[in-house]
Amino acid sequence: MKRLIIGILVISPVFLMINCSQGSRELADTNKKIQELRTEVDELKRQAEWEKLIDGFEGVAYLTPGANGYTVVKTDMGTLAVSLDDVKPYANGSKVTLRFGNVTSATLAGLKAKIEWGGVDKKGRPLNEEAKSRDVQFKESLLPGAWTNTNIVLEGASPSELGFIRIRDIQNNEIRLIRAN
Repeated sequence: MKRLIIGILVISPVFLMINCSQGSRELADTNKKIQELRTEVDELKRQAEWEKLIDGFEGVAYLTPGANGYTVVKTDMGTLAVSLDDVKPYANGSKVTLRFGNVTSATLAGLKAKIEWGGVDKKGRPLNEEAKSRDVQFKESLLPGAWTNTNIVLEGASPSELGFIRIRDIQNNEIRLIRAN
């Protein structure tokens, strides 16, 4: 009986060590899986942020003085083309002519947007920290299938200092369609 008790006492710690060893491996495997899941969630978050950023670019017109052509901007009412046609000195800033191309078949009226402007660094990147902005209500209606010019005064940036103009959050409060007979 004494041998049996001694045998049990000697063998029990061995079984305990084996079970602890298996538990440690299971814990390590679980921790590894948790870390892999965290990495995957972080990657999905980065992808979602990138997609949100890309979607935001479609609704922004980025214009630079001297550049030719136009920028396409997606809005709630459809796609518009926007170009910067002229920059002239005006009071303490610049007077710019923006040209909006309405590619829809409706007249768009009551157009408003946020305008941001400022200088650029030596590499042509916008100096966002120094940029100015304001909300603008346009008087002109955008006729269907046509270009419409509008003038805007941008304070605090002479033509030589003006490096970029961004137009974002374009909205309108009226859409006029031709009545069919």
